[in-house]
Amino acid sequence: MAVKKGAESSPLTFDLKADLIAVLEKYQKQLGVSKSEIIRHAIAGFNYAGFAPVVESHRQISVRLPLKQKKDLVRLAKSKKVSIGELLRASLEKLPAVPSKSGIEKAAPAPKKKTVKKAAKKAAKKVAKKAAKKVAAKKAAKKAAKKVAKKAVKKAAKKAVKKVARKAPAKKAVKKAAKKAPAKKKAPVKKKAPAKKKAPAKKKVAAKKKKKGKK
Repeated sequence: MAVKKGAESSPLTFDLKADLIAVLEKYQKQLGVSKSEIIRHAIAGFNYAGFAPVVESHRQISVRLPLKQKKDLVRLAKSKKVSIGELLRASLEKLPAVPSKSGIEKAAPAPKKKTVKKAAKKAAKKVAKKAAKKVAAKKAAKKAAKKVAKKAVKKAAKKAVKKVARKAPAKKAVKKAAKKAPAKKKAPVKKKAPAKKKAPAKKKVAAKKKKKGKK
């Protein structure tokens, strides 16, 4: 289907693989027409109703790289004007078909899921048993402490009762003895004799003189 010349056009930019660019150049040389003319002709003659694109399944992954290696990869992608993903795909395509020949050290075999589950269950059971034993030991210790406390209280109460019982009869005996003993009578107070009055000294001297005169 021919496309009329002189119709309004609009620029369109897209990427093509190198082999398709070579096809365009071949058409240009042999027919002497522009790339735009070749593309218009190709679009007009292609049956897009039955077109089924070849879809390659892609999946995004996340990996960890050393900082230096990552910086080098970013720098290389800028210098080559390609994406980092393109560089990674190119490096993966060059890996040997046989993994054992790649030079990567084989990792230690991972433990089976069943064994891991069993080990986890055993560990959980051990922890539960230890916890139960601790709880039982605490309960036993509490019971023993309560028993000891009760015994100590009982012993103290018994001792106190015995002491009271011992003191009670002694007090009763003292009270009885006090009631039986007659009260002591107080001795009568002796009255003091009146003191003799002394004769005056002058009278004594006069009496003596009288006696001497009689002689």
